[in-house]
This record gives sequence, C-alpha cells and structure tokens, in this order.
Amino acid sequence: MPVDRRHVDALVGDRLRAVRKWRRMTLAQVEETSGGEFRTSVLGAYERGERGLAVTRLLRLAQLYDVPPSELLPEDDQDSEQDDAALQRFPPDSVL
Repeated sequence: MPVDRRHVDALVGDRLRAVRKWRRMTLAQVEETSGGEFRTSVLGAYERGERGLAVTRLLRLAQLYDVPPSELLPEDDQDSEQDDAALQRFPPDSVL
C-alpha cells in the first residue's frame, strides 16, 4: 500500500509540536535557538503537516529538542495507537 505523504507529514507535525511544547519552547524560541535556521512560519507549517520535512532538517530539529530522531517519526503510519503513545510521552497540553 502506498504511503500517504500528507498523513505522514501530519503525524510528524503532531510529534514536532508535542516535543517542542514538552521542551517549553515557543516557535520564536526555536527560531532564536537555531540562529534563524528554522523560521517560525516554516516550523508552523511543519507542525500543521502543511509542509514535508527533509531528513536532514528532521535530524537537526531532533538535536535542537535534544530527543532521538525516532521520537519525531511515526512508528507505523497505519497504527494510530502508537502515535497516541508518543503524544502521551510528550503531552502538548501539559506544558502551556
């Protein structure tokens, strides 16, 4: 079965947002921490799943957030229970 790119982008975006909030960072703080490497508008598009993320950019964000890259990837895009488990590790509403 082919991979639904938009679905994967949305799952990665959910994880990016959850980890960023778990780190108690705003989009502006990520931009500042990255020295402007990641603009707030682009980060927001990644988090909303509107824009795909190159592997090198994903690795760099994992470094900035100090998490293993695997935390930003869906384990199995067919299994939403696994994605829910990741959001429980980094609950977005528990921070802000």
